[in-house]
Amino acid sequence: MAGMFIGEHTFKVDGKGRVSIPADFRHELTEGDPQAATTGRPRMVIVYGHASQKQLIVYTYEGFRDLAQEIRALPRGSKRRKLMEHLILNMARPTELDNDGRFVLPQMLRDKIALDGMAYFAGKGETFEIWKPETFEGESARLAEEWLAEMGPDADPLSLLDEEEEI
Repeated sequence: MAGMFIGEHTFKVDGKGRVSIPADFRHELTEGDPQAATTGRPRMVIVYGHASQKQLIVYTYEGFRDLAQEIRALPRGSKRRKLMEHLILNMARPTELDNDGRFVLPQMLRDKIALDGMAYFAGKGETFEIWKPETFEGESARLAEEWLAEMGPDADPLSLLDEEEEI
C-alpha cells in the first residue's frame, strides 16, 4: 500500500503534452503499483470526471483498483453504483510514466481543465490532483474565505477533525 501524496508542485507541460511527475509523487506511484518494481514504469489512473470537474484526480494503480472494488460492492443496478460507474470508472484513463518520470497528458484532458503550459500538482493524501494553476488558486481562495467566514480568523484547522460533516 502506498503512503501519501502531500505538498504542491508546478511543472511545465510541453507542446506534446508531456509533463514530469514530482519525484516524491513518483515514489508513491511506484509503491502503489506491484508491476513497477519489474517494469520501472509505474502506472496510475487519471479520473477526469463530469464536465463541471475542474481538476484531474490521480490514483495509484492499486488505489484505483481498491476504489473499483468498493464500487463493485455496491448493489447491482443501484443508483449509487450506476453513478459511480459513470463518473469514476467510465471517466478514467490509465497511463504509465516513462523512464524519465514523465507522462503524456492527452489533449482532451488538457482541454478539459484548460491547461495552457503549466500544471499544478496538489497532494491530497491517497490521491493527487492536477489543476490549471490559476483555477486552483481561485478555488483555494474561495474555500479559505468560506471557512474563515464560518469559523473566524483565529480558528484552528485541526479543529475540523473533531466536527461531524454537515453537508
